[in-house]
Amino acid sequence: MSAEINNTENYTSDSPISEQRDDQFQRYGFSKRIADTIKTRKNKESIVFGLFGAWGEGKTSILNFIEEELKTDDEIITIKFNPWRYSDEDSLLRNYFDKIALALGKKMEKWNDKIGGFITKYGSLTSFFGVDISTVGQAFSDADIEKYKERINDFLSESNSKIVVFVDDIDRLDKQEIYSLFRLVKLTADFSNTTYILSFDESMVAAAIGERFGAGDKKSGASFLEKIIQVPLTIPKAQPDALKRFCLKLINNAIDSAGITVEKKEGERFIYQFTTSILPKLTTPRLAVRYGNTLSFSLPLLNSEVNIVDLMLIEAVKIFYPEHYAFIKHHPEYFVGSPKDFFLGSDRNSETVNSHFEEIANGNSGREKSHIKYLINSLFPNKAGSSDPFNFTDEKENDFFVQKRIVSPKYFDRYFSYAVIEGDISDIEFDRLIKEAETSSIQDLATGIKNIIATSDAGSFVQKLRSRETDYTWEQGKILLKALCDNSDLLPNSGGMLGFGAETPFGQASIFAYQVLRQHEKEHIFEFAKELMTYPQDFQFAYTINNWLRTGDRPEEKLFKTEEYDELAKLLVQRAIADAGDDSVFEKYPNQILYILYSWELSDETGFKKYTEDYLNKGKDHVLKLLKAFVPVGRSNARAGEFKTDITKNQYEYIVDHFDKDNLYARILENFSLENLNAEKPYWIDFGEKEYSDLNMARQFVQWYDKGKETIIPE
Repeated sequence: MSAEINNTENYTSDSPISEQRDDQFQRYGFSKRIADTIKTRKNKESIVFGLFGAWGEGKTSILNFIEEELKTDDEIITIKFNPWRYSDEDSLLRNYFDKIALALGKKMEKWNDKIGGFITKYGSLTSFFGVDISTVGQAFSDADIEKYKERINDFLSESNSKIVVFVDDIDRLDKQEIYSLFRLVKLTADFSNTTYILSFDESMVAAAIGERFGAGDKKSGASFLEKIIQVPLTIPKAQPDALKRFCLKLINNAIDSAGITVEKKEGERFIYQFTTSILPKLTTPRLAVRYGNTLSFSLPLLNSEVNIVDLMLIEAVKIFYPEHYAFIKHHPEYFVGSPKDFFLGSDRNSETVNSHFEEIANGNSGREKSHIKYLINSLFPNKAGSSDPFNFTDEKENDFFVQKRIVSPKYFDRYFSYAVIEGDISDIEFDRLIKEAETSSIQDLATGIKNIIATSDAGSFVQKLRSRETDYTWEQGKILLKALCDNSDLLPNSGGMLGFGAETPFGQASIFAYQVLRQHEKEHIFEFAKELMTYPQDFQFAYTINNWLRTGDRPEEKLFKTEEYDELAKLLVQRAIADAGDDSVFEKYPNQILYILYSWELSDETGFKKYTEDYLNKGKDHVLKLLKAFVPVGRSNARAGEFKTDITKNQYEYIVDHFDKDNLYARILENFSLENLNAEKPYWIDFGEKEYSDLNMARQFVQWYDKGKETIIPE
């Protein structure tokens, strides 16, 4: 097995080696001993060596070493016979003798003086076998075979030379081809001065030919091989340290070629997992080469897009535990997500996963099962059965996301597709955007954000932005926030838990604003907070940021003092009035009217009352629009989206606490007659079973108004 590395393409060849200097597994001495045995052997009877070893263990390299040593003896003729090339037993025999004829013919040209008697008896090369050796494909007769054997024996006897026939990869033939090859060896086993070296996986070949003999099992096949092989030799086991050095050399080369720097802590994590879970499975140089080559392929593709150590480990699972890899790839539901998903009756519980693994690992030893289980648990610490769901936090989930770990649902698919999934955000592109945050203009940065959102989605972008919110400098944070404000129209603001929108991209972007200011409390954050009340193009975004800036129950938990919050509220109200223009704040901002009312009255009660009276005087239906603005919004599983509900007792009391109830009542009568209002009792929408209407809202108001005149307002 070659250890020579191509630095240009960074792929290691799986080709066998032939020179002693390339021997990394101390096999040359073993090979030389076989060659010396052949050289010094005095007995002229043929002999068959069996070189046993698993695929990829280095059998062909040992054959090459033996051949190199035999070349030093001019009287030894080496022949490599490849049985793969021949489709039937007759062509196998014919081409075998053809190979020998060609090899002996070359020696005849050199040894005229040594084999003069043989030439006198049989003539030149062209008549060596008594027939034209170019007639490949013609059938052999038993007489032909015996004639060829006789002449070959005469040649070997007179020239005092030896033939060594190498036959490799026998274990790759089908059952019939294997049987035909051994028949050939047995047929020609009485050649004098002839050595066969047959290379194969003994277990595989015994199983393949066992059906023809005795009980028809593997043991019968092994008994047959004992009759063919006189010298059974098992390839020396590659020492674990040598394999480890070889594999680590390939790993380091793949990392260096990809231009990757692995931090010390991450490097230690890899080495620990590699030596604990992978190294025991590293049994052949070929496995090391396959692993090194798969890293050479995957590392450049996913550099900076995934966690490099996780990538190296999951690639190791692919090479050393392929069935486990396939199961993980096709069943992400068992490995990603919160551990809470794997409990409480879920079909993804630990028993289900363990039963799958037990079935997959059927051919592995107990120790190997333990090793792969440990490795998978390290890659997927929140998989079914591997952690306590009640100790799993959002912070830990965010850490996995920030570190681009395979356990993160946002990154899992990248490890198996070797690409950034369409619609996902490239970390390279995102990192470039963040790096340019301090030097780019707000407009350029806003354009960059817009382009990223256009090719992915707003939720993924804001999540990625928030995942690093503790790392941004103050300057980066400010420009990122302003660029985000310029794109607030691209941030969805519907849905979320209980319909409140905090988990929507819009809500998360507002929380990001709060976190940026909180991370830099020592800076002049209040001045920037005031700017955030007026800078966003979308009033709703400024309003939501203002809400989050008020986070905290106790004064010491707040970002600002009470008077500073009042100043922010005043700025927001002034903006709402200006933005509403001729439409009025009641129509423009019904969802924010309670906050606007409270803040406006607090800072300028006279101005608020004048604004309200002017608005009501502009149209008789404006009273209905004003009242509607104060009707709460409802959410229910019974219907999609938000909907207006009812003027409850509490809501009525709130309205008449801020507005003159008699004035409102009189204006309602301008829209609906008393006869119409009293024609039916008001219905209550409750959980959305009925539809809102202005008339029903007016009837609700009038009902509470009439009850109030009686001085008792029933519950």
